[in-house]
Amino acid sequence: MVKIMRVDERLLHGQVAVTWVNNLNVGSILVANDEVATNEMSKMAIQMVKPNGISLAIKTVEDGIAILNDPRTENLNILVLVRTLADALAITERVETIERVNVGGVRKKEGAKLVSPAVYLNQADLLNVREISNIVRDVDFRMTPADSPKTGKQILEQYLEEE
Repeated sequence: MVKIMRVDERLLHGQVAVTWVNNLNVGSILVANDEVATNEMSKMAIQMVKPNGISLAIKTVEDGIAILNDPRTENLNILVLVRTLADALAITERVETIERVNVGGVRKKEGAKLVSPAVYLNQADLLNVREISNIVRDVDFRMTPADSPKTGKQILEQYLEEE
């Protein structure tokens, strides 16, 4: 069972390894990212941050979807980490067991606005948030579980420019 999917460009790092893993009481972490899954140096760096006693899989988005849809993962408490909202949307569209998406770290890029601490989104990202919000029960924006969240609805109302 997916406890939460987190969008964070840094994927697995100290803050996630300590605060999110402990707060969610997960036993497994799935990093779903095409670039990292094919880069041995990136995989090694992520493996170094993995908390003791937690299983870790680093897969492409497509392979991550297959794992999450495998009945053998139903009884696992899984934290899914993705780098982009586009990847989060691709996964939520094809994995029915995801109910919560957290957005916690998206770097500044051209055309992006600061919508929450450490989260810069452009209109394409906001459209992805809208689509994800239509699929899952809960979308929130916060860095740590202790932070006060902004909801996906609040972010969209404030920043999405309607066509």
